[in-house]
Amino acid sequence: MSQFSWDAVDANGRRKKGELDADSERAARQQLKAQGLMVRRLQTVASKQKESARNVHGSAMNGNETALFLQQLATLIGAGMPLVDSLASIATGMSRQKAGRAITHVRQQITEGSTLADALRKIAMDNVVCNMIEAGEETGKLELVAKRLAELLDNRRRIEQELMSAILYPAIILTFGSLVMLVLLTYVVPQIVTVFQRSGGELPMITQWVIAISNFIRADGLMLFAGAVMVIWGGMVLLRNPNVRERRDRLLLQIPLLSSLLIRIDTARFSRTLGMLLGGGVPVLSAMRIAEQTMGLIPMRKLIAQASEALREGGGLGQALQCGNLLPHMAIQMIDVGEQSGALDSMLLRIADQYEQETSRLIARLMTIVEPALMLIMALLVGLLAVSILLPIVEMNSLVH
Repeated sequence: MSQFSWDAVDANGRRKKGELDADSERAARQQLKAQGLMVRRLQTVASKQKESARNVHGSAMNGNETALFLQQLATLIGAGMPLVDSLASIATGMSRQKAGRAITHVRQQITEGSTLADALRKIAMDNVVCNMIEAGEETGKLELVAKRLAELLDNRRRIEQELMSAILYPAIILTFGSLVMLVLLTYVVPQIVTVFQRSGGELPMITQWVIAISNFIRADGLMLFAGAVMVIWGGMVLLRNPNVRERRDRLLLQIPLLSSLLIRIDTARFSRTLGMLLGGGVPVLSAMRIAEQTMGLIPMRKLIAQASEALREGGGLGQALQCGNLLPHMAIQMIDVGEQSGALDSMLLRIADQYEQETSRLIARLMTIVEPALMLIMALLVGLLAVSILLPIVEMNSLVH
């Protein structure tokens, strides 16, 4: 008999932890289910430290590989292939050996009597994926759940790629423009100044400012770079504090277009996750707790937590989400309609589709503003630098005449 450490959620959505003795992991999980607990994590006490150290490095499969795994799993199970054979086929087709070994390990765990959800937890798969797979196994809808999870990851990855594309172009412009300015300040300006000083003329004020900046960069450039690195590192350390992150998020929510974008991203993420969990048979309070973990903004997480408390006390989801005025009013109205009609899961998925489309439109709108603004700023800076160089040359010609 082994001793197991467990982490679970009860029927009211409260998180509980503890330890128990059982002959096997499957027997331990059955004991917890008999007590009305939904298991989130279960591991032997001897391997707890080792498992935690492995989870720090994340899952053995990245987002693309996870989505591909779920798509192939849904297809093969739908074709009637046994789960063990399906996993063997998927492991063979993985491009990375690490991902293939992870799926092979999952297959081995299943042959030893473990469930698919438990085996996926052992390779540090995403918590939402594991809980959805567990619900699919219990309800006999594993094919449907795997297909929906693949769609969820595809939508999440598509939005992330759109955001990365929106950030990449301005970052390239800023980087290239900064390099041009740096080369001009450190090499071109000093040579022009040396030639002009030999002629005995007085430098224009704008040129003197540029020279002062150039001298500072040449003398203390390394210190400036080191200071910038330290500031960035310090900011990353500070953001580990939940209070600091909350202040940052509330500050971001004060920026007009950016706040609309962030709220719509979290609204779509919450709606799709909760809708898929409810459609997979997960209890609403447990589904709310899992969906809360997917929120990017801390104020949104607190709103979902408050809504969970209101649901536990017998309130409605739409009414509970009105607090804080964070979620869009249209989304709350659609949730109310879904609750009244008894089709909350399908309504949540419809909300997710709508706000994912709005997110794409907002990203395109932001790019139409940001790109010309960056080009204008870089043109002004380079133009001022060019004027500071050309003015001494023009005055030099006047001195020569």
